[in-house]
Amino acid sequence: MGTIILKILILGGTSFLGPHLVEEAQQRGHEITLFNRGTQESSRFPQVEKLRGDRDGHLEALQGREWDAVIDTSGHVPRIVEASSKLLANSTPHYTFISSISVYENFNQSGIEEDYPLAQLDNPDTEEITEKTYGALKARCEQVVEQYFPVRSLIVRPGLIVGPDDPTDRFTYWPCRVRDGGDILAPVDPTAYVQFIDVRDLSKWIIDMIEEQATGVYNVVGEPIAFETLVSECQKVTQSDATIHWVSEDFLIEHQVGDWVELPLWLSSQRKIPGFLHISSKKACGMGLASRPLAETISATLEWNAKRQNVVPKAGLNREQERKLLELWQKATLLRESSSIVARFSLF
Repeated sequence: MGTIILKILILGGTSFLGPHLVEEAQQRGHEITLFNRGTQESSRFPQVEKLRGDRDGHLEALQGREWDAVIDTSGHVPRIVEASSKLLANSTPHYTFISSISVYENFNQSGIEEDYPLAQLDNPDTEEITEKTYGALKARCEQVVEQYFPVRSLIVRPGLIVGPDDPTDRFTYWPCRVRDGGDILAPVDPTAYVQFIDVRDLSKWIIDMIEEQATGVYNVVGEPIAFETLVSECQKVTQSDATIHWVSEDFLIEHQVGDWVELPLWLSSQRKIPGFLHISSKKACGMGLASRPLAETISATLEWNAKRQNVVPKAGLNREQERKLLELWQKATLLRESSSIVARFSLF
């Protein structure tokens, strides 16, 4: 691998996964072209060829060009994905589409594999991207890519992507919060699963697969770990003496604490998606997917976050919210303990 120089076109490529793909490919000597609207800061890769256009109706810059591989990091709407697929069908022998595990019909079970039923749109004509339609739109995009690139497409279904440059702050919240110490509110059951993949591991695997011209559909996720393992590793890396308070789901719901964003990586049982953070990656692991030690992801995330300036986190409780919730939780705990004592003595 890596001995043949490939010309790779990336559709999008300016945020999170995109730049990591560029870095991984450049380290191996491949030639990269980025196609996007140019609306995001792009000085990170001054030597990379940049084509300007818009996937929604302005693909002229791609006409008449050929690449050894295309990576589609920005496809969400089937009509738009079809436009680029149709144009590039004779311009490249290999097309990688970055999809999502959200494509599945439901998450009623753990260990979902790639042949699990896919979500369907209630309105097949909709192009509105919402929490409800996102997965079904991605599933339809996959089908479009496979239509134009039969036996020439690689469909990548990541779960939660984490690490340096993560714009969501969902994973970043925990290393930063644990590092700062004190009393920390953590959700529900410490043995509950969380699952994610370091963006650098994902990027490495994708470029490996492109070099091999590998095709097929893959869940690309890390191994599920217990929430307490994540928190404990954050404590080790940051040498934090934080005290973790595992708060019940009933309490969080009663006090209207939102899951996933307000309290990152917690998914309420009310969503009825118990398998969302326990997806099978057996097929991708069979093709060389490997995850670096969790401590490396935590350290790199903290290092990257320290370089950001004047950034308001997009996820996580603020300190005042957390303090008030912990006070209420401690009062509720004392009340439960008092009631238990009274109940025991009432037996005599």
